[in-house]
Amino acid sequence: MGRYDCNTEHFQKVSVCGIRCEFSDVRIDRSTVPEEKYQYEVAGDDDSGGDLARVRPGIMVNFFDTLISDQPLPVENDGVLWLGDGDFVWL
Repeated sequence: MGRYDCNTEHFQKVSVCGIRCEFSDVRIDRSTVPEEKYQYEVAGDDDSGGDLARVRPGIMVNFFDTLISDQPLPVENDGVLWLGDGDFVWL
């Protein structure tokens, strides 16, 4: 599976921990994301229940989507933002 150009993809609006983000269900090529933007990837849960579980700068397993934001998300020191109830909201 390849990566797609940020400038040609269609994005939906979401909120992650109260921060507005652009959402795409494909992997975005980092080199196409403007320097002032932050890029993250979201993984689903390991049980394949479809629940969103974690956000990181890159996801290898259970990839769900790519997020682009104007400000950094509150990622922990281990590089992961664990999602709880209400942390991911479709706008």
